[in-house]
Amino acid sequence: MDPAEEDRDEVGEAPVRTSERALVTGATGCLGRHLVDALVERGTSVRAFARESSRTDHLENLGVEIQRGSLVDERDLERAVAGADTVFHLGGLVHDDPNDTSDELWQQLQRVNVEGSERLARLAAAAGATRFVFASSLRVSGFGNQILWPEDGARTSGDSYARSKELAEAALLAVGRDTGLEVVCIRPRFIYGNHDRYVLPQLVQSVQRGVVPVASNETICDIVYVGDCVQALLLAAERPVGGRSYNITSGECLSFQEILSEVGRALGTTPRFLPMPPSVLVGAAMGAELVARALGRRPGWSRARVRWLLNDHHFSIAKARDELGYQPRYPLREGLAEIDLRQFVSNGRI
Repeated sequence: MDPAEEDRDEVGEAPVRTSERALVTGATGCLGRHLVDALVERGTSVRAFARESSRTDHLENLGVEIQRGSLVDERDLERAVAGADTVFHLGGLVHDDPNDTSDELWQQLQRVNVEGSERLARLAAAAGATRFVFASSLRVSGFGNQILWPEDGARTSGDSYARSKELAEAALLAVGRDTGLEVVCIRPRFIYGNHDRYVLPQLVQSVQRGVVPVASNETICDIVYVGDCVQALLLAAERPVGGRSYNITSGECLSFQEILSEVGRALGTTPRFLPMPPSVLVGAAMGAELVARALGRRPGWSRARVRWLLNDHHFSIAKARDELGYQPRYPLREGLAEIDLRQFVSNGRI
């Protein structure tokens, strides 16, 4: 048998690449934690890159090598990439306030998400790494209306965080062209799972309120279970797909109401929805912005957020299915069944 054929699998005829030593940034987050678990289970030697303030108990119990440092410190990054053949870059500055358009925020995002990512990739290439998998975001497509949007679909206006991810992708792909480093960008949408800090806490909080204001036009939103996102990251590290980007979702077409109803079902409760015309939502957002401005605070409800909520966000994963062999295994109901939702319930009850 041809030795190359020993590394072929059922997805296409391309040889499958294996990683012996991987660097994972953002290893203490929801996605990073699950990725490290999967890599360790495969027998891959893992180095986890974490902030000084991050809790690493779980990683330590796995026997993972831990290096603390900063994504903007070149010496830290040089030590992190030494000896790694694969880099999973999940770390960065996360910001979920579309109203914040300050120069201060943008400078932080640019320094960490754009310049830090590019520096990490160049150092990895110089150190001998061959594959660099970047966890981007479907927010790069913006806040406009999107139905079965492909990876190269037209971009709509978004926020500063989306812009930082878009520029990071461009910078990393340029590093790949310059150095031969095989860069693959994975674009998930709303990752949820155990140890989630962003998506499920907000969904559970909304269900706990009992009555949930929603847009009367029942907009669509994609979501993906962390286990499926890990699958996509591993496939991106294995398949010969350098220089490409992939949308990653559960493959379902779900409205916000359906998502919240499934969360309620998993919690043993039924949320009541209060459909509101778009004009009312926009008016309420304007009022919230005026009050927040008068109080010197950032509004929790804004026209930018309403604009996002009033549009459909449903992306095609056909390219990921065809080229990566990605097969989402967890529809929302099955994904929620894998999670102990009590960790997200305030006061320990619904």
